[in-house]
Amino acid sequence: MNKIVLDPGHGGDDNGASYGFTDEDDTALSICFLLRCELEKDGYEVHLTREKDIYVSLPLRCKIANDLKADLFISVHCDAWHVETVSGISTHVYEGGSKASFNLAESIQKTLLENFPDHLNRGVKKARFYVLRKTNMPAVLIECEFISNPVNRAFLKEPENQLALAKTIKEGIKGGVV
Repeated sequence: MNKIVLDPGHGGDDNGASYGFTDEDDTALSICFLLRCELEKDGYEVHLTREKDIYVSLPLRCKIANDLKADLFISVHCDAWHVETVSGISTHVYEGGSKASFNLAESIQKTLLENFPDHLNRGVKKARFYVLRKTNMPAVLIECEFISNPVNRAFLKEPENQLALAKTIKEGIKGGVV
């Protein structure tokens, strides 16, 4: 278990959620760059589905991971809702996914909440996201916080918080790989 594909959500013309001059795609890419560095320090081989602000289709993201025969697929996002007080961290797994995917999601979610105890635990959620359904390896999608919430957005914009998220996700990955 040492080849990981990181998938920074959205990109290019698809900014994802955009609030307060902050775009989800840029935030996810920053977190993934930092996460790649953290994982490489521990000897993992890491690939990104995109390394700049470009659009990469969902099928191509899955093809990249599947063609590389990755051991894990980690998609990083920021959540959003039309009510700006909504907050929290969640980790998503395909509803028909493997036990390894569920273990990985639980480990990441647990580690995120241990390291960010003042953030709301939105839990591990079953989902039918394309990138979770169409990848051939254990896969999770992490919603790092709500970019639509001004307090959470300020948290997500800070480079030291992005690094802390990256380090925490790495520990969750390591704890979830049995």
